[in-house]
Amino acid sequence: MPGVIGRQRISLVVAGSVLAVAIGSPSLASGQAASTTTTAAPAAADQYTTQAERAGGQSGGAATTPPQPPPPPPPAPAQMSVFVHGIQKDHKLRVGKHVRAVGYLKPFVAGEHVQVQLLRQGKVIKQANPQVKKVQGANKGVFRLQGPKLIRPSTFKVVATHEYNADQARGVARSHKFQIDYPDLDPGNRSSDVKLFNKLLKKQGYFTSGGKKYSVRTQWAVMAVRKVNGMNRTYNANPTIFRKLAARKAEFHLKYPHKGKHVEVDISRQVMTLANNGKAQHTFAVSTGAPATPTIRGHFRFYRKDAGYNSVGMYYSVYFHGGYATHGYHSVPPYNASHGCVRNPIPDSIFIYNWISLGDSIFVYG
Repeated sequence: MPGVIGRQRISLVVAGSVLAVAIGSPSLASGQAASTTTTAAPAAADQYTTQAERAGGQSGGAATTPPQPPPPPPPAPAQMSVFVHGIQKDHKLRVGKHVRAVGYLKPFVAGEHVQVQLLRQGKVIKQANPQVKKVQGANKGVFRLQGPKLIRPSTFKVVATHEYNADQARGVARSHKFQIDYPDLDPGNRSSDVKLFNKLLKKQGYFTSGGKKYSVRTQWAVMAVRKVNGMNRTYNANPTIFRKLAARKAEFHLKYPHKGKHVEVDISRQVMTLANNGKAQHTFAVSTGAPATPTIRGHFRFYRKDAGYNSVGMYYSVYFHGGYATHGYHSVPPYNASHGCVRNPIPDSIFIYNWISLGDSIFVYG
């Protein structure tokens, strides 16, 4: 027992010493506590936060997904139509008129453009990209195409296309197919149609005065066209003649295209042409020798010119063999009726006389 009691006393003494040291050294205890609170604990929290953020950034499981923008609205639809002004019920446009196409795009979207094409048998001959303009008081836009004057016969149509974009969908519109309308013309007419007809006559090598009047010279040119093309021999210009001229298929084809400046007379068709540079430049209706007094055939050269009228009514004569000449005369029927000369209309005589030079060749055949 005394040994146990002694040990208890020693323990109590040691414990008391320790307690006394702690009480006697408050700064030591306080310093240890502050170190634990302000240094160790925040470091652990920062480390945890950093690891969590890294984990969330790498795996995506812990991060918040930002909101996505709404999808863009779909483009507006494109309802289109297009037609050509001046098209008649038979789907024809008057010869020499401009193509004026107008179309509509619905609904209206500001800033849109439309590709508009004029096609001739599938081939583009005019193209534009007009901006669509708003129609006042309506939710639609209008676009236009100004095309060329149409003369040559063919089949035409207008196609309008709006390509897809973010504002408006794709749309296509086509006009009715149309052709060219050629009028019937008669002596004495005066109009823009006659003016165009006279212009086409000249382009195809027929001698005419031009202008808006269907003059005497126009009549003789029409007679020449009819003779060259094997048609009835009258002075009226029907749509067939107009169409042939517009198609550039009415000209006289030379038999001697490589003979330079020369004259050709085709007895079988009762026409004469003044030729140069391989082309029939001026073609005339003539009347050659009647069966009893035929015109001599062959190659000759002009050797004499007589201006004005002579004693037998020959007007501005140019001789090519003996008494054979080309000259103006008061009567030039659509058939061979002369005494052997080549008669031409009085209104054309001075021009022919001045065009021919002495020494020029003349070929008479047919």
